[in-house]
Amino acid sequence: MNSKNIFAYTLSALVVIITIMALLAVWDIIEWQYIQQYFGKTLKSLIIIAISAVVIYIIQSLLSKKEISAHEDKVKS
Repeated sequence: MNSKNIFAYTLSALVVIITIMALLAVWDIIEWQYIQQYFGKTLKSLIIIAISAVVIYIIQSLLSKKEISAHEDKVKS
């Protein structure tokens, strides 16, 4: 399974969860303020995690480029 499929399934699951929460709020089964409070915190947490993952990915890709170029220089010598 490639990363595009995982991303697609994750986004689909997120849409389903948000839809269910919205329907429950419309029917007054759960309070809208409760959803807003915790959904906002959850969204902010996910953004922070995504940003940190991107930073780690960039660092790893830069380090691996340096290692690959150093290895190629040794092989050429």
